[in-house]
Amino acid sequence: MRRPGARLLVLAIAWTLPACAAHRAGSPPPAPVDPLLSQLETHYAQRLAQHRPDLAARYGTPPYNTPFVPLDETNAEAHLGELRHMLADAETLPAGARADTLRARLRREIADTGPGGALREDPLLWLDVIEAAARAPFAVGSPNGCERTHRATLQLRTLPEALRGAIVLMRTAPHPDAAALEDRLARVERLLRTDLPARTEPCKESGYRAEFVEADSLAAASLAQYRHWLTAGD
Repeated sequence: MRRPGARLLVLAIAWTLPACAAHRAGSPPPAPVDPLLSQLETHYAQRLAQHRPDLAARYGTPPYNTPFVPLDETNAEAHLGELRHMLADAETLPAGARADTLRARLRREIADTGPGGALREDPLLWLDVIEAAARAPFAVGSPNGCERTHRATLQLRTLPEALRGAIVLMRTAPHPDAAALEDRLARVERLLRTDLPARTEPCKESGYRAEFVEADSLAAASLAQYRHWLTAGD
């Protein structure tokens, strides 16, 4: 036989549920998102995937199947202009958590990209960019088959040129701390020589695997050239 206390508890729950539902039904709907804010967020996420995969990973923006285009002397000013244009549009948005976050991120990247910014002064930041670019293709699509392996190969082929472009941008940058540099180089090299090759194992096409190994080896070798430039004259 059910105890009276249990019966009263059941009745109390039954009476409470309709009241809760009525309260929810009477709650105001969420405020609509400004179309300009949504457009700017999407556009900025795509730009991050293209030029700053390190920030895309940090912010947790949606992954895009977008080739990495490293910043260098030929495109840094154009990218800076695009960021400033987006910020000008974002400044017209009313205050709010999402709009404020977008504005803060745009200001930070403008500071990174402009004269005296981190992309022109911080060699370790470029290793963050390179590491994130190498990882990015493995965040999109199915892990099975060779699609990811092929995209990763194309991405890896851009990394040596990215480091060469970074060296030109940082022609006046101070030498980094030697221990910090070696630690970061070792981490990226481990990613290239150990972690990423293991992720290509689902691909059984020997041609795709061979192309990946070649691109991966060249990317890893470019780290030694990067080290040599940074430490030359020490």
